[in-house]
Amino acid sequence: MKFDILVVTASNEAQARGYRAMVAPLVGSLAEKILVVPDPGGKRVGSLGSTVGVLRKLGDVSKRRVLICHSGGDSKRLPSYAAIGKAFVPVPDSRGKTVSLFERIVANMEQLRLPKSGVLVVCGDVAPEFDFGSCDFSKSGVTGVAYYDSPEEGSRHGVYVPGNGERVRAFLQKPSPSAAKAAGAVCRGKVAVDTGILWIDPATAKKIVIAGWKVGDIYDEFARELLNGFAPFHVNVVPRCSFFHIGSTRELLARLGKGREWVEGCAISRDEMKLGGRNVVTFVPREFGPIDLAEGECLTCLPVGGKWIPIRYRVEDDFKSDGKWDKLKLGEIMKKVDHKKLLALRKTEDCITVELPLRIDFAGGWSDTPPICYKMGGAVFNAAVTLNGVKPVKVRVRRLAEKEVHVESVDLGKSGVLKSLAEIRAPKDPHDWCALVKSALTVTKFDFSCGGLDIRISADVPKGSGMGTSSILGAALVTALERVAGRKAEWKRVASLTLALEKEMATGGGWQDQIGGLVPGAHLISTTPGKGQNPRMSCVSPKSEAAFAKFLKERALLYFTGRKRMARNILRGVIGFFEENPDDIARSIVRRLKSDAERAFRAVESCDWDSFCSAVNDYWLSKKALDPGSTNPLVELIIARMAPWISAVSLCGAGGGGFMFVVARSKDAKAKIKSVLEKHPPIKTGRFFDFEIAKE
Repeated sequence: MKFDILVVTASNEAQARGYRAMVAPLVGSLAEKILVVPDPGGKRVGSLGSTVGVLRKLGDVSKRRVLICHSGGDSKRLPSYAAIGKAFVPVPDSRGKTVSLFERIVANMEQLRLPKSGVLVVCGDVAPEFDFGSCDFSKSGVTGVAYYDSPEEGSRHGVYVPGNGERVRAFLQKPSPSAAKAAGAVCRGKVAVDTGILWIDPATAKKIVIAGWKVGDIYDEFARELLNGFAPFHVNVVPRCSFFHIGSTRELLARLGKGREWVEGCAISRDEMKLGGRNVVTFVPREFGPIDLAEGECLTCLPVGGKWIPIRYRVEDDFKSDGKWDKLKLGEIMKKVDHKKLLALRKTEDCITVELPLRIDFAGGWSDTPPICYKMGGAVFNAAVTLNGVKPVKVRVRRLAEKEVHVESVDLGKSGVLKSLAEIRAPKDPHDWCALVKSALTVTKFDFSCGGLDIRISADVPKGSGMGTSSILGAALVTALERVAGRKAEWKRVASLTLALEKEMATGGGWQDQIGGLVPGAHLISTTPGKGQNPRMSCVSPKSEAAFAKFLKERALLYFTGRKRMARNILRGVIGFFEENPDDIARSIVRRLKSDAERAFRAVESCDWDSFCSAVNDYWLSKKALDPGSTNPLVELIIARMAPWISAVSLCGAGGGGFMFVVARSKDAKAKIKSVLEKHPPIKTGRFFDFEIAKE
């Protein structure tokens, strides 16, 4: 469940400045409002005092769901990221993409079933992973989350002693196994170990502000107040929990660098680094020059007062217990760090590679195309798919020192160099092989202030496939350009920019192609009428999607008809027919298109394959009614040869050629169709492709 406000706490204003720089790119995508709140007076007041300060700043939370992420530590044991904080260490998310630990924490906490209003308190240096849906936060007061583990593990953390009805009977701080046993915390050899998660209902949040604690630990002093009757105290105890935590250089190297090396945020390419193994290299500017580190040596740099201060250390160095933090005066240096320069280094990644699948539109296509969707809204049921086991669309963007844009199209076997913004931003000719790249650079507002780019694009799929290739290639390019510029490439933003790209190219097009390639899985995408199209996503549930994938594997076929037809050649006719709208026929067809999409989605969600096939067939009829050119003698010949064995058929995309989606009546029927068309192909270039729903 989404949060209305995210709050990151900091120990002082200097640390808060850094955190604000880190969260700024996340506003709008992660949450509409993200605040960074420092402890008052530049002195640490503990997580309880900090929570009081945040709640005072927020005021009434009775109508808002708030996440407070406590992140006021110095990160002494992790010098490579001490300047930006442990909460912003880059980590993999559930799909293997790189995000900050803060983003991963938020994504995990969004999976909890929380009430509509209240405050969730978490630790900013760890992302807990457990059965999020099993926890109940409906009770009044404060509710924590714990998991069962050994008394030895409990001796390093807080430990709950649950009573009846999930009420907390006692809360112990790092009890020895014997102390835990004496307090009645041990049950079947396990104790309930604290995860650091606390849910506070609005009434209790108001009481906390009135109580006004200035200092204290929310997991210690506040827990005692709760046990003394301040508010009802409950706990959810889950069977197991794992934690993504990086507390030291050793853990960083093990978890992110696979024990070998970790290089991030450097303007120097990996080719200019000689690393002996077990090395961590972060935030090194171009002027530092080549890097030569022996085994176990590490390097980070801090921008202070117009210069970069190199910090050399070893993997084993602790900086906390060994005194190096104070010896190097890092506490004072951290207050002067220029975080904008650190972020600028992160934005100069050497190379960004984006690979995207294609999409199959099962129902609803054309309803997503302006001006149709402007006047009637759109609804499309489609799925991201791989072809022959791979994502066919690939884009690579690499930064160049020279103020030029080098472009290569692998498919066309062409390359060229763009040397000026005037050349890039000039009116586009859709027949220009470089128009897609020029348009993507224009809509993402590229300039030469940070140098140039080397761009390589490819799409390993027949042209005119009907699989949304050109739009998805545009979306992949926009994604890569946004990322190389240091911006978050969220799918809605990328989809919107891709629409702008197609307008820039003067080719036109709708929103379903790029969204189908950008978002994994099967989904119903819908909009309401109006020029401000804001696509809403309804994804097929994981259980139904697994059943759908099995159904497609057993009975579905994807056949390239051998006939190429470009969507832009059809668009004018369809739009013209819609705007003329003789006898309200066009609008009636669009209403059916949308209905087909919604019906196909419901059918897949309920695993009703007969209804799904019916929706696909009706979609094919609606497309032919909207554009008779959707079919032709070759297409009809192919369908006729398969007719005895099929349950559903439709051409992907605009139709008239490209790929044909077929559902056979059974496994045996599928085999028969393949045999007939492979032995007696209607056209030499026709062939089958294996496909699967892309899960990531």
